[in-house]
Order: sequence, then C-alpha cells, then structure tokens
Amino acid sequence: MSTIDVERLAEVGRTWLTDVTPGGNLNVVELEDGAGVCVVHAVRGGGKVYVAPDGTVLFTGSSVTFDAGLGAFLDGARTARDGARPAGR
Repeated sequence: MSTIDVERLAEVGRTWLTDVTPGGNLNVVELEDGAGVCVVHAVRGGGKVYVAPDGTVLFTGSSVTFDAGLGAFLDGARTARDGARPAGR
C-alpha cells in the first residue's frame, strides 16, 4: 500500500513537463520506498521529472538515464522553480 499521493505528485510532474516539453504521451512511475514518482516524457527532446512527496522536483533531459536521474534525486538534487539551476536540499 502506497503512503504517498501518487496522483497529486503525478499532476505536479505533468504540469512541470508540459511547461518545459509540451505535447506527447507521459508515463508515471511510482518510486520505491515512498520516494515519490517519476513522470516520463519518452520522446526525443523530452525528459523526466522526479517528484518528491513534498512537491519538489528534479528535471532531467532525455539524454540522462532513469537510474542516473534517480540517483541524483535520491541524493537530494532538485531543480529550482525557474528551472535554471539545482535548488538546495
């Protein structure tokens, strides 16, 4: 049983990705241990948004593997609201 609100987090990720890379089909992956979700825009030039239970995100471009992005996300890397730079933990 999940301890996170997958739909709420997925909506945060969808909104974020739509602003950055509009169009296309988005897939939602629930992360293990209640770490959040990853919303994937699996097209060339797309990307992934990892969303933590507190609503903070890490955006990675399509060239970054899922595991590399997940590792950075679990280590606390976040993308600032303006998308320009990683935010602090």
